[in-house]
Amino acid sequence: MFSPSNIGVRAPEFPKGLPWLNGKSISMSALRGKVTLIDFWTYSCVNCLRTLPHLKEWHKRYAAQGLVVIGVHTPEFAFEKDAANVKAAIKEHKLMYPVVLDSSYAIWNLYANHWWPRKILIDHKGMIVYDHVGEGEYAQTERAIQAALRRIGAKRLPKIERDDHVGGGVCHPTTPEAYLGALRGRFANAMIERGHIVNYRRPTMAGDRPALQGAWKVEGEYAQSHGGKLLMPYMAGEVNLVMALSPDARVKKTVEVRRDGKAMVRAEAGDDISFAKKASVVTVDHPRMYRLVFSKQHHGGLLELEVPSGVRVFAFTFGGACA
Repeated sequence: MFSPSNIGVRAPEFPKGLPWLNGKSISMSALRGKVTLIDFWTYSCVNCLRTLPHLKEWHKRYAAQGLVVIGVHTPEFAFEKDAANVKAAIKEHKLMYPVVLDSSYAIWNLYANHWWPRKILIDHKGMIVYDHVGEGEYAQTERAIQAALRRIGAKRLPKIERDDHVGGGVCHPTTPEAYLGALRGRFANAMIERGHIVNYRRPTMAGDRPALQGAWKVEGEYAQSHGGKLLMPYMAGEVNLVMALSPDARVKKTVEVRRDGKAMVRAEAGDDISFAKKASVVTVDHPRMYRLVFSKQHHGGLLELEVPSGVRVFAFTFGGACA
């Protein structure tokens, strides 16, 4: 078992028998002489999705110089174990590097990992030389990649641009991630019952806890609507919600999204919001993260979602804005 900081440790061999996408299976021993960047990710994680453009660019820039990028897809929610869902995400985000499905957490546990995303850089001798958790520090990561490539003779490497977000701005605090299942959820409702349909009354909204109203069935990872509302007070510039259809929901579902009792403002609506007459809606067609709010301005409000029967909600995530 690895310690939280793996620098200076020899990278373990990939377990045999795991499914690989975007190519054949790869062994760590076959990567000797090359530089390897492992990215622990899962496709409904907003922090992971924000790092993908950088990984794609590094693959494009440095593959010919000896860099091998490998995505280790370790799921947070059960639907992320489905290979078809991961394949769809790889296609959607146009990932060209290999991805290994770590649905049983075999690789995750070898590295004693606890975070999405996490990047681990392995040199040509199989030793871990760089380890970074979370978003950011992209220039620092790229410098580590270039240093490792130079040790195997890479030359004429491109100039590294400074991170776009680096500066003297003030970043505002945001509402923390809010889970909507019984295992990790903290609700404004006085009591949440697990495993059967309950008709919840609208509670007094306070703080940063979500609330259920109407008919819901709460399970370990998610809450499934049977004709109810989902309420979420927030302070942020970006709001995302992981949603999926229940197995018996054979057609896509439309969720109406209101803020402070009104339809979303177009300039602050997320990519997944569309407008029908005077309503702002999001169409749930497959399990993934849906972006509800996206604004350069930090603001607050109460989101109220009309969730039709057969839609499952898993977690809210939030992004900040800097001034």
